[in-house]
Amino acid sequence: MKRILQKLNELKDRIDFIEKNLKNKKEFLENRILKKAIYKEFQEAIEIVFDIISLITKELGYFNEDDYSNLEKVKDEINLSERTVKIIKKAKGLRNVLVHEYDEIIDTLAFDSIKRFLPEIKEFYKKIKVWIEKY
Repeated sequence: MKRILQKLNELKDRIDFIEKNLKNKKEFLENRILKKAIYKEFQEAIEIVFDIISLITKELGYFNEDDYSNLEKVKDEINLSERTVKIIKKAKGLRNVLVHEYDEIIDTLAFDSIKRFLPEIKEFYKKIKVWIEKY
């Protein structure tokens, strides 16, 4: 449980950074350092989300598989809505695009997607906090 709490704090830090700095699309598009920093923080946030899911999978006594399978195993236990699950999966896809730079990253689409995904990542954070208190 200690490791989950540590990861949860790391996730909060990433969420706070993104919220603080992802405000102005024009500035985001024109400032390479800001854009790269947001991409890195988002990438790490999604990696942390799936690290937490993996840790919970193990904590519940399930066999760890791939990220998507683990999410499906624990979603009911941690009370995630179907919308949150869907967005987390899409966020993982965007994370893969940003990390591996598949094709060409379309920065305006990435900005809009991160803005759209962030509330559900925050919801995930809140659900994990509640789960920890109950567990």
